[in-house]
Amino acid sequence: SALPHLPMAWGDHWMGETPGALHAAPLAARYLNTRKTSIYGGTNEIQRNIIAQRVLGL
Repeated sequence: SALPHLPMAWGDHWMGETPGALHAAPLAARYLNTRKTSIYGGTNEIQRNIIAQRVLGL
């Protein structure tokens, strides 16, 4: 499961709340948005390669 990275929570002195469902929804949305951007970025390159193959006959 994806939980927020809280390095200060790893020590014995941590008195804050434990990461859980409250944190999961916003982090999941952020993660999915970053994945979407990386996939979108590769789409242009793939389209250029397909066009080059068709036009140049490669």
